[in-house]
Amino acid sequence: MTLLPPTGAPPRPGPPSAFAPLANPAFRGLWIANLLSNVGGWMQTTGAAWEMTSLTAEPIFVALLAAASTLPTFLFCFFAGILADRFERRRYIIVCQFWMMGVAATLAGLAYLGRLDHWTLLGLSFCMGLGNAMNAPAWHAVVPEIVSGPQLRPAIALNSAGFNLARTVGPVIGQMLLSLVGVFLLFAINAFTYVGVILAMRSWKRSAEARASQRREGLLEAARTGIAFVRGSGELKAIFARGLCFFVPGIAMGTLLPVIGRFELQLDEFAFGILYGVFGVGAVGAAMAMPLVNRLLGPDRANIWAMSISAAATFAAALAMTPLLVGVVVAINGACWITVIANNSTSIQMILPNFMRARGMAVHQMVFFGAMVVGSLMWGKIATVFGVQAALLASAVLLVPFTVLAASIRLPAAPPPRV
Repeated sequence: MTLLPPTGAPPRPGPPSAFAPLANPAFRGLWIANLLSNVGGWMQTTGAAWEMTSLTAEPIFVALLAAASTLPTFLFCFFAGILADRFERRRYIIVCQFWMMGVAATLAGLAYLGRLDHWTLLGLSFCMGLGNAMNAPAWHAVVPEIVSGPQLRPAIALNSAGFNLARTVGPVIGQMLLSLVGVFLLFAINAFTYVGVILAMRSWKRSAEARASQRREGLLEAARTGIAFVRGSGELKAIFARGLCFFVPGIAMGTLLPVIGRFELQLDEFAFGILYGVFGVGAVGAAMAMPLVNRLLGPDRANIWAMSISAAATFAAALAMTPLLVGVVVAINGACWITVIANNSTSIQMILPNFMRARGMAVHQMVFFGAMVVGSLMWGKIATVFGVQAALLASAVLLVPFTVLAASIRLPAAPPPRV
């Protein structure tokens, strides 16, 4: 027997689709602009990785390149969160975009003149990472101002999907252009793509309520308030602990991918770009499937499954390092990473009040990128001393007990919807 709702009762709304936030014009405009900028960013990232392997064959320098891009987030992200909570976020983001545009243009100029060496590449990668570190807390903080309620989780997943869609397309286009023209063009294109984000951010109008909710605290007061809030939140600590369990051992494949592609698999520029791009294929697929996966498993169990699958896939790649298998493993890792990152980020966004959102997300970014820096340097050193295969095997084995530990720490449940 089918039970029907009473006459006149509104039907219970189902969960929003993965694409529902794109119906919001402000979110859609910023999403498209950010997608194009990320395409340029991934063109630059893969071009820089290829250029570094041309300048030196030492795996530690490839690891240092990855660390140079992520270390600024660990060092400066909390300060950036303080600034983003204190100043008008829209203008703040625009300033950060101009900084990154200047760094990319400098890279392009030095590459064109043939003055780019491995130390200069590391230094400017650090400067680009600094721009990302200063921009990220404000960027994450404005998403809940544009979309909220049930659409927040799909919006965060779409942001991650856009980033990884760019990771799919950018490396392939970039490596094609690299083989035809040279690395300077990749850097120049990336510099140009920041224009779209600047224009989209200028056209977005923040609500008066969102502006009023920010507190004009002094820097020291804002720092004390933020630290006290994080220290007093057991829910935030649980999310951070879960992230550390995955990101430190799980970063090995991503860190060593340039060495694997160029030296272990002997790939050319185009195939190297495809290998970088398949990570995004897996991530985009997972982002689209995330509403269904989370509905079936719940975000907590979905993350544990993702960690377990990542460990098994990395172990398989270490045992049989062929182009096809490594490509499949990279795609699987992309799906696992997007699952963990999106669910962790959504849990944090649902906990934080607006006046604390940038600082809270800054601490989240510090934990995330700090784990990546530690993991990148550790696996780069292990690969240099013992070989790439040993590093991948060790990371897969280490991920097993960390997954068990993460399973004992539950993600906070989402608060009930407001009515």
